[in-house]
Amino acid sequence: MDKRKIMLFTLTIIILLNVLASFRWDYNNLEGDMRYKTDRWTNKVWVEFYAPLANGSAMEFPLLSNSEINSYPQLESHVEKIAMSGYLVSEWLKRMKLTYLYYGINSFLIIILLLLLAMITRTRKRPTRNRELN
Repeated sequence: MDKRKIMLFTLTIIILLNVLASFRWDYNNLEGDMRYKTDRWTNKVWVEFYAPLANGSAMEFPLLSNSEINSYPQLESHVEKIAMSGYLVSEWLKRMKLTYLYYGINSFLIIILLLLLAMITRTRKRPTRNRELN
């Protein structure tokens, strides 16, 4: 296979992966301090809690069921209920494994693309000088 075809194939896969990653989360409306989102890769519902005095960063928790949580006390009781079962950790680890797998594949393909680009530019024929043999 030609180096240019491999480079084009690799570039196509990188673009496809990044397009798929941009459609990973389905965000719902912000309701008070809570925002719901669905991870399309794992089909899990997560809730983002924005603390009133926080500077824009959110705490994220997976929901055990598709029931909605409307207040911090409900979220707290939900987290207490599922924290002892290990559900929070297992769902978080699943999510992170998929995210790291995506980053790893994307990085690997970008490195391959850069190596192929370096190989193509290195093996280009340079113009030869016409020398007389006298």
